[in-house]
Amino acid sequence: MKTKIYLNLLAAGMLAFMASCAGDENIDRNKGKETDNSSALTSFSSVSPNRLMKYTPRTSMGGHDYLAGSRFYWEPGDNIYVKDDNNALQKSGENNISATQPRARFKVPGAYTAQNTYEVYYTGAAAGATSDKVIISTSQTQTSPNTAKHIGGVGDCGTSTATRVGDHFEFMLNHKAAYLCFLPRVTNAELGKNVFLTKIVVKSDNAIAGDYTLLMGGLSSAPTANAATEITLTTQGTGMVNGPWHDSSNSYVQVPAPGFPLSTTITKLATNAAYMVIAPGTHSLTVDYYIKDPVTQVEGAITKTLPVNQLFEANKVYDITANLTPTDYDDKYYMWDSPQHYWQGYEQYQPKVHRQIDITHYPKVSTDPRWFTPRLAPDYAHNPHMMHCPNVNSILWYIQNGDPHWDNKTLWSTMGHLYCKGIWMKKSTNIPGYDWEKAPDGQDWRIVQYPTVVGNLSNVPLTDSEKDSYFYLPCLGRYMHGELVVGDYGLYWSNTAGLADPTADGGYWFPSLYFYENYITLHYDNGTRAQKIWREDMVPTK
Repeated sequence: MKTKIYLNLLAAGMLAFMASCAGDENIDRNKGKETDNSSALTSFSSVSPNRLMKYTPRTSMGGHDYLAGSRFYWEPGDNIYVKDDNNALQKSGENNISATQPRARFKVPGAYTAQNTYEVYYTGAAAGATSDKVIISTSQTQTSPNTAKHIGGVGDCGTSTATRVGDHFEFMLNHKAAYLCFLPRVTNAELGKNVFLTKIVVKSDNAIAGDYTLLMGGLSSAPTANAATEITLTTQGTGMVNGPWHDSSNSYVQVPAPGFPLSTTITKLATNAAYMVIAPGTHSLTVDYYIKDPVTQVEGAITKTLPVNQLFEANKVYDITANLTPTDYDDKYYMWDSPQHYWQGYEQYQPKVHRQIDITHYPKVSTDPRWFTPRLAPDYAHNPHMMHCPNVNSILWYIQNGDPHWDNKTLWSTMGHLYCKGIWMKKSTNIPGYDWEKAPDGQDWRIVQYPTVVGNLSNVPLTDSEKDSYFYLPCLGRYMHGELVVGDYGLYWSNTAGLADPTADGGYWFPSLYFYENYITLHYDNGTRAQKIWREDMVPTK
């Protein structure tokens, strides 16, 4: 005769884990603690939740504590399988799960009279999962920070042995997947409030996802089908935030938040903890964190490499911290050889995003200390912040022999926003024949005036090892008549003086480096245009 039994899951409690990652982008070699399944369970009908707080079965995760532990809960739609007296796996039918809850009771068909213990399997809620098949998904989605309601549908699983207690059975689930908890931060507070984590892509040297067979001892050592070495966790945002600046309305467009906030300078679970399920085993992982600025619409990846051949054990959570702060460049722009920067004394009015404009407070007359200095060649810049800018000869060496390469992947920031365009040029020490006193053609163009030279700008990306011989110049743009243009091109002053010309704005032209995608040149620009200053082989950062 077949009987229905109640399998009481006493699931309230904490799954205690140690830190898996004490330092940035590293996983602590001290392994986390497993669920303590050794103590006897009491009847569901008589136990107090407070007596069970040290235990954790399944199936969503919540209340995770950095370097400490986590709690797991059951979710609507969860089921278990029990191997009956006929050695058949029976799927549970009716249960009492009405919401996220710490305990659950299942009714399971089948005969359970021959023995006092039975095998229990939980294979998750993924579409396609069966009594012994677990699917660890390559596409996982988390809808809010520091919650893991999604894990049951993307690969969470476990087994247990149910023990007869009177007229029912009780069991404690042992999890058989491994869990990653990502904890990113941005130490630049001005930038952090404007950028969001959109997704995390984990790449492995071996399979971490696919279809696995679940046995009492754990998952099969390799997938039985659909093996994958890459998992993407999408981190969905909520609410509306500032989008692109709309110059005609003089306001930001409101757009949906593109992901989890990165508005924390320290590791903080509540702000953006993100959870991923992977197959246990020894893996070498790299992690791509995708961040986006909804104002500039720039999105890109920052890659971190974890220690190689790291063991990720079943039933453990691994905390992985990451500093996602890109290089930050200052907000100071100068007319040519001006004693003061363009917004000095009026910083509170300075436009900070592309196409913002302030028509009142920018320098307009030559008596303003922010105005350019009208020097003629063969003179040079005298103000200390411009004296060390490359001269025209140096710029010609960079353009013609510095092998410039366009780069639209490297992330950087300025004035609290994210950008990604710039160029790489060889450092002067890596340019054969480089000479401050003479250009590549042998002439001193500080005296022989007015070269306008166009170079070749390659679109072939440099490798990381090649970049060691180059330096980076971001597309920091300019100010003109109080308007900021930033993110698409670069303008960098030379320290070489210019020439008088009544057609120029302000009456003078001065040489500068100018570049954008597919184009690089030494040209002459209005002295009133506020550009960036630089030095040989470097652009000053904050």
